[in-house]
Amino acid sequence: MRIDLAARLRDVDPRLRLGAAVAACCVAAGARSVTTPAALLLAACAALRLQGMTAGAILRAFAPPAWIGGIAAALALLLTRGEPLFPDAAFPLGALTREGARAAAAIGARVLAAAAVLRWLAHSAAPAEIDAALAGLGAPAALVELLALARRFAGVLQRAADSAWSAAALRGGFARPVAAARSAGAVAGVVALRTLERSEQAAVAMQLRGYRGQLPVAAPRPSAPAANLAFTAAALAALTLSVAAGIGAGAAR
Repeated sequence: MRIDLAARLRDVDPRLRLGAAVAACCVAAGARSVTTPAALLLAACAALRLQGMTAGAILRAFAPPAWIGGIAAALALLLTRGEPLFPDAAFPLGALTREGARAAAAIGARVLAAAAVLRWLAHSAAPAEIDAALAGLGAPAALVELLALARRFAGVLQRAADSAWSAAALRGGFARPVAAARSAGAVAGVVALRTLERSEQAAVAMQLRGYRGQLPVAAPRPSAPAANLAFTAAALAALTLSVAAGIGAGAAR
């Protein structure tokens, strides 16, 4: 009999799901070995795949964090000094170091692991559940409200950026490097102005609808004790195995 993992996750307390995601991100960020975040990355991807997310959708979700991780890894590779990675190679390969390569791999794995864990959280918990979990864990009401408003405006900003970028591209603004830099600045300015305009309009609309300084937070839905126990055991097992893999890889060096 096939188990509907998405339905089973909805029976888990959202505070447990949020806590597991935060713990996994902390473990990935603080790991000394690249093996630990790599193991967490594989575990998060496997969980997304079991929840019905296609491999193509998972890869597309990694596009934005891959750029950030790639830039950070490239800087670590170029700026970290140490033993040469290719002693007899000419510049620029001769400037690369073993320490830089290890630092670049660790940074890239940490960024991708955190992105995968957060994607799993977004896929397994509705925004209202995350707000309820934060409120239930005692997070400040201002923080919960700020995150809720930021999430609601993310789509608006994305559409504004896409519209401005498409308009600049249709006018040939990215045909030459100098024009591309000028067009990128113009797009950023348009997005900033539209953000201010939309925020003022939203503030007026919220006041007209009776906003008094606090957004309502939905009450958490009842959870199943058996599902909570199973999820806690699975999350602890994944974290323990990831840390153990990193310790084992460090001891084998």
